[in-house]
Amino acid sequence: MACVSARSKRRRNPIGATVANIPDDVAEQILLRLPVKSILRFRSVRSWRAMVADQRFVRLQLHHSTAARPPSMIVMPCWSVTDQRMGTISFFHYQGHGAAAELAHEEALPLELAHEEALPLGVAADWNLPLHCNGLVMVSSEMYSSDQIIVCNPATRELAELPVGTPDLFGIQKVGLGADPLTGEVKVVRCFIRHCDYTKTDYSVGCEVFPLGGGSGAWRPVADSPYLVMPSPSPCILGAIYWNAALPSPPPPAGSGTARGILRFDVRAEEFSLFPIPPCMQAAPEDVEGFGPALTELAGKLCYVHKHVSDAGVAAAQLWTASAADDDGAARWSMHCTVELYHPALAVRPFAVDYQGGIFLNANFPCIFRYDTERQVLEREVGMNQEMTYFRASNRLHYRFYGGRWMHHVVPYRESLLTIRAK
Repeated sequence: MACVSARSKRRRNPIGATVANIPDDVAEQILLRLPVKSILRFRSVRSWRAMVADQRFVRLQLHHSTAARPPSMIVMPCWSVTDQRMGTISFFHYQGHGAAAELAHEEALPLELAHEEALPLGVAADWNLPLHCNGLVMVSSEMYSSDQIIVCNPATRELAELPVGTPDLFGIQKVGLGADPLTGEVKVVRCFIRHCDYTKTDYSVGCEVFPLGGGSGAWRPVADSPYLVMPSPSPCILGAIYWNAALPSPPPPAGSGTARGILRFDVRAEEFSLFPIPPCMQAAPEDVEGFGPALTELAGKLCYVHKHVSDAGVAAAQLWTASAADDDGAARWSMHCTVELYHPALAVRPFAVDYQGGIFLNANFPCIFRYDTERQVLEREVGMNQEMTYFRASNRLHYRFYGGRWMHHVVPYRESLLTIRAK
């Protein structure tokens, strides 16, 4: 009998014929457990193409990615001296341990950012802190009077620049990213100041929404913000985006003119409301601006970071958390833990919790720390400048960031198949 070559067997039994015998429900469970990169490759299989493109499968994949896999992170390098710009925006995937990060996606910057002119040396980083929601990462320009907003899905390598929104009086972006918990629709929310007096008590703040994955491809106005929204990170928890805000208080000498507050934006209803502040939150006017205390998401709860120095001179960060609402509909804050720092930090941002209850923190932008809540010990994981290795193609080309004024933003990340633009 003539010998049949392995190549001939492959011709007679193409992959399509093999997978055709796998029941759809079994194939679905197999695909859900694969990385997005592998799922995208299997779109070439005719019998699976419609399944992978179906929105039901997209939602199931996101749920599985969130529930079944350990937390991972996206690291985005930034630079703070204009002549060091690389002309690209890069997203690296970091697994939360070790010192290796793999390139997820990199793309050339639009010319206005890659070759910005007439900016002083030592200007702050080009990008604000990225925001993550359902596998999408949004970054907004930190440059004065720049309205640039970029949304990227690093897993699918889709990247889009959003159209310019309504001009802000001070040219400072106040942008949030959130998802409707019922429909899964992701929206970019942008607040802008029309006018504001020097006391910050007479102002008008507009708001507009840009739906991703469909719609008209344009900003849509919604109800105005009742208070002055501050340019600070705006986490989204359970369908609501939270902002630091300046609230009116009695003018001097009775008061300072402004008080600290928290605004809640319901992504589905597209309405603002006040959210209770934690007990440690002070109304001092100097805390309203600058880095100030940070709002972030931690294990599905809103987290407020209060930095302080103890009587013994030890720098620490108190992490206060609040659920969206208790059974009676009222939100309540509680002190989650106090993290003793190695030294005072300008910015402390907890951003992820691992399966052992440890809390990952980014301090002063170049370093990732892990706080062991059981032992109450802060451990340094990796420096994102000179210690972390950034791998590119096939783990062969790699480099580290040496010298210069490099900063690194890091946010939690889950892979998804969500699209940015309507298909």
